[in-house]
Amino acid sequence: MFSPRWRKMLRDVWLHKSRSLLVVLAVATGMIGSGALLDAWALVQRVTDETYRGSHPVSATLRVDAIDAALLTQIRALPTVAAARVRRALSATALVNGTELNVELFALQDFGARDIARLESERGVWPPRDGEISIEKSSLEFSGTRLGGSIDLHFDKQPPQTLPISGIAHDVSLPPGWMDHVVYGFVTPATLAMLGAPASLNEIQIVVRDTTADRDTVRQIAYAIKALIERGGKHVVNIDVPVPGQHAHAAQMNSLMLTQGAFGLLTLLVCSFLVVNLIAAMLAGQTREIGVMKSLGASAQQIATMYLGFALLLGLFASAIALPIALAIARPYAALKADMLNFSVAGFAVPWWAIALQLGVGCLLPVLAAAIPVMRACRLPVSAALRDAGICGDAGSAFVRRRISIPGISRPLLLSLGNAFRRRQRMLLTLLALAAGGAVFLGADDLRHSVREAVDELFSSERYDIVLRLRDACPAARSEVAAAVVPGVERVQAIASTKASIEHADGMLGNAFRLVALPPASPMFVDRVQQGRWLSAADRNALVVSRALLKDEPTLVPGAQVRLMIDGTATEWHIVGVQPDIQALAYVSLATFNDLHASAQGAALLVTTQERGSSAQLDVVARLRSELEHAGMPVANSWIVSESRRAVEDHLLMVVQFLGVMGWVMIVIGGMGLASTMSLAVLERTREIGVLRAIGARHRAIMAMVLIEGLVIGVLGWAVSIPLSIPMSALLADGFGRVMFSVPTHYLPSAAAASTWLLLVVAVALIACAWPALRATRVPAARALSYE
Repeated sequence: MFSPRWRKMLRDVWLHKSRSLLVVLAVATGMIGSGALLDAWALVQRVTDETYRGSHPVSATLRVDAIDAALLTQIRALPTVAAARVRRALSATALVNGTELNVELFALQDFGARDIARLESERGVWPPRDGEISIEKSSLEFSGTRLGGSIDLHFDKQPPQTLPISGIAHDVSLPPGWMDHVVYGFVTPATLAMLGAPASLNEIQIVVRDTTADRDTVRQIAYAIKALIERGGKHVVNIDVPVPGQHAHAAQMNSLMLTQGAFGLLTLLVCSFLVVNLIAAMLAGQTREIGVMKSLGASAQQIATMYLGFALLLGLFASAIALPIALAIARPYAALKADMLNFSVAGFAVPWWAIALQLGVGCLLPVLAAAIPVMRACRLPVSAALRDAGICGDAGSAFVRRRISIPGISRPLLLSLGNAFRRRQRMLLTLLALAAGGAVFLGADDLRHSVREAVDELFSSERYDIVLRLRDACPAARSEVAAAVVPGVERVQAIASTKASIEHADGMLGNAFRLVALPPASPMFVDRVQQGRWLSAADRNALVVSRALLKDEPTLVPGAQVRLMIDGTATEWHIVGVQPDIQALAYVSLATFNDLHASAQGAALLVTTQERGSSAQLDVVARLRSELEHAGMPVANSWIVSESRRAVEDHLLMVVQFLGVMGWVMIVIGGMGLASTMSLAVLERTREIGVLRAIGARHRAIMAMVLIEGLVIGVLGWAVSIPLSIPMSALLADGFGRVMFSVPTHYLPSAAAASTWLLLVVAVALIACAWPALRATRVPAARALSYE
């Protein structure tokens, strides 16, 4: 049924079944990790293309003081505009189960539009009727609301109104409500009027016809629409142009997935080391067989095809194991990633090309890894192949063993130490596999510490415990006095904020950002300027910009002069410094801000408490809200800084946790590689073990020799991983800084992490060597001495 050479290949599979199984499991493990990442990324990309881009996301939003039907008709008739709609977005406060939550309400003229920011009904009534509200589904769980329930909303100083929740909607253009701690709701203009809020629609949103247009092109189209609107006697208050076709969190998600994919490829590279070891050992034991086949007329190509076919068979087995498991892992992982983008993977399948790519890699990886040792063996002359000593050859280890001489160490132990270096190429590949896993393990630990330090630094400038945002700006001194008398309050500072936009040289405005006004020498805020300097009391119209704003507007470097549009008025400002904040904002002196507004108004309060615990600070928040409400300064929302810090840290550490998992996967693969190496080492020294047993060596001594040899390789892998973790830590810190924000780089692992990794690698070595050591004691001496 099969030709002789293929029967030989099947026999080789059976003869090397334990080591072949280890290789298959190792390759399958690597493919599961990398394949799950590829499947998840491909599925998220597919959902993004078909859900987000398919919803026709808004290209630009123009806030206008008044809108009528004729204006909307004019805009829709423009050749550059594919679709347009009008809406109003405003903030309110909700009381749910005794907890106040921030609410973003959206009132639209047409909820059923399919050609611009399409909204989908999940369940219940759609569109919402007058006096009812539909909740965006990502806000449901964290807010505690439910379909058929109700929510108490109040706007400004109006009394709260109870609205029944009649529907659940899905808006893929919004970031998840649970992530931003915002309840998104959809209502009619009549419902806004019931709440006492303005019912007129004041935003025009457009989708440009050119789907390939970049941000600058869209901004030019938006400003042409602005000119059209203002020619009609109306005024455009603000223009916002997001990155075309890109979700708010898409850039971070793509960068994260690409970083994870890189470690998936590294895992596959480690798997290839095992294949090289297995094929090289097999060829070393069959060199004379290759010589016989060549003497009988077999060509090098035929022999190479046979051994590469063996490697392909290993890849097929590994793929058969890995593909379904990777798919099973990828779907919930993709669901998690999609949920962070407010998407759903329900009803979507992993693209076929992702599965085909994994199958191709799974089959080709062992073939490519085996190619070099196979080609080398096939090129060996027939005479040299027939004279080969076989798998038991010494491979030059005597040179090493002659020079290992440690006083007080027995000869069997010295023999174990020398045996570790007998097959140097195999030992090197095994070391690299273990060291790579250890480097990722140590690098992930370094990154974990770096993230915590970065978060500490991020919040180190905030010398306050509670933030309260007032519904209306009020005299700063009045709000400070009212809050200072509350029991548990140590210090209070009023700050102000507003929206500003940069006016570019061509007259176009950039996206709006927050302008925060505070006293330059406030004890509640410590500057962390990275470039330039902080604000001073003598400054007038000076700005310190955040790093995030500088990234969006690269011209805002220290020393630059800029023109800002604030509340419809253009003023000149100069940049004096850059602060390492992760939000797009700028700081200004409170005195300068009050000069612009002709009054000392505060929009928020920073409060330092006498209590440190979160529960005690919650009590202080309740007392502050009550006192300020009584004083006629109701609070719109509040938060505890320590809780915000914990939420930010937990979100960032999700990335680090994944890297830790990849480190564990690579350590497992390295352990499999060590088990394969030790299995081959025992096989090579079968006659040597027979001699030892013939001269009286006990089982315990032989097992100890094998275990010590494995421990030597494991400890060497630990030692190599320490310097290897230095560039790994630097790369991880740099990559994390590109995806999220800059973190300090730790070039040396902590003593605790290095000790943990040492204990771990010793455990892995003992486990990996246990079976080969046991096998070494079960071979009868007579059979071992006759082994060839």
